[in-house]
Amino acid sequence: MKIALKLAYLGDNYYGFQKQPDLVTIDSEVRKALAQIGVIHGDFCYAGRTDRGVSALGQVIDFWIDEDKAKLTRPRCVNGRLPRDIWTWAWAKAPIGFSARWNAQWREYRYLLWHPGLDLERMHAAAEQLLGEHDFRNFSSAKVDTVKTVQKLEISEERGLFIFDIRANGFLWNMVRKIVGALEKVGAGQKDMSWFSDLLRPELNHGAPTAPADGLILMDVGYDGLDWQVDEYSRARAATALGTTVQSRMARASVARVMEEAMTEERA
Repeated sequence: MKIALKLAYLGDNYYGFQKQPDLVTIDSEVRKALAQIGVIHGDFCYAGRTDRGVSALGQVIDFWIDEDKAKLTRPRCVNGRLPRDIWTWAWAKAPIGFSARWNAQWREYRYLLWHPGLDLERMHAAAEQLLGEHDFRNFSSAKVDTVKTVQKLEISEERGLFIFDIRANGFLWNMVRKIVGALEKVGAGQKDMSWFSDLLRPELNHGAPTAPADGLILMDVGYDGLDWQVDEYSRARAATALGTTVQSRMARASVARVMEEAMTEERA
């Protein structure tokens, strides 16, 4: 039988998702955990390959198992073998022929950008141009199969933190980060609307700037016909661990902020 798992992770400590020789990746840690509990016989499929530093809340993997071992694939069993910054929190029986990659109807990413002072209205106006089907060659490091359909692009702000939610039928390599990088330039007044519009003209071969990887999260992947079973124990355990992480990182960010302010103060 086939099982699908929803996987979440903080990407800081890993060299991306995909398996790489002699490097610790999300793939290598998940593969090791599944092998240790004896539920994987070979490879597994995943919904999206995230780069180094990128996090995920709704990554999806699928794999074949023996039916009598199905209970071992429940999130709380798998999580016992995973590092604390990787966890699974929902599972589903997948039909024969299912592929986490090829059966995905859409993927949704969120990007978090700390940049107080950006012009939200200008970014909204620019973002509207990206909705629908376009050739995103200038918003990617890839140069083949570059026509994609953006179904949603929403931007909001919370006290200087800008939140970009983007859903599409598919994404190119670095596409989200380049969209955010270009919108940031418009919001900062460093580039005008005509420059942004020209990015949708692939024949001009313009390049969009790439935002850093650490602000990006793969939020969710959409499928038809999967009945996800959420493991509430695993969600609660993850929330507790994440609360400790938030506390630590907020403290470090606050220290850096105090030092930044001290360095920019005018001398008396």
